[in-house]
Amino acid sequence: MRRTSGLRTALLALTAALAAAVTAAAPAGAAPADGSGSAAPAAAPASAASVGPVVVYLTGIGGGPQNIAAAAAYDSLNRQAAEYGFNGSQCRVTLGPVYQYITANYWQAMIKATCSGEPAVSTPTRSLNRLIGPNGEHISTIWNVPPGYTVEGSLGQLYTSPREGTVPLYHCVVRKDNFLSADVNCEGQTYVSRLGWFYPGQPSGVGSMPLMRCMVGKQREFFESNTTNCEGQTSGGQLGWIFTG
Repeated sequence: MRRTSGLRTALLALTAALAAAVTAAAPAGAAPADGSGSAAPAAAPASAASVGPVVVYLTGIGGGPQNIAAAAAYDSLNRQAAEYGFNGSQCRVTLGPVYQYITANYWQAMIKATCSGEPAVSTPTRSLNRLIGPNGEHISTIWNVPPGYTVEGSLGQLYTSPREGTVPLYHCVVRKDNFLSADVNCEGQTYVSRLGWFYPGQPSGVGSMPLMRCMVGKQREFFESNTTNCEGQTSGGQLGWIFTG
């Protein structure tokens, strides 16, 4: 993925400035800055009014004769939405059905939808999975795996509702590059969705691992890791601590 270096530099400078601004008032265990000064901003407990919404983008795929393919794609969408706790009134179709002819009387239908709001909570935690795309780009999410992406592994568990000592974690984008932040304003970049709740400082008596913001390659593409050395890549600072059960 190609990104504008100036915008990326601005984002890194902003994260450093935010970290510096909260240093004096940061709670014990707040995410420390790395030696370069480029750190994820320390998280502070958020009021309900400042918690961002959940927004999930779903893709349904179905195959067969056109009418059957479309029905199967809608069924796929409905099953995904229900899995994540959304009802029909919280979802809207944004594209499709779009058909691709395969052979004879067989078609593939694709429908895209966006679900937003507060999903029904069916489980206390969800796995934060790190995904990798066809060009090596990364997304870390508890939600669905976009077409073309595969799961590299789990980074730990996010709570699906607030727990004592936790703050929300958000999925954000800068020039098509995905990153996570504890800032509901995504550090001035584009908001995607709320993922769940994690710890800004290391919790006592709770299994946890570091959650790091990391960068790789000449384009300094963002990814998340549990290793403090960012798996040998460049550190952007520690976001916080993630529950491991």
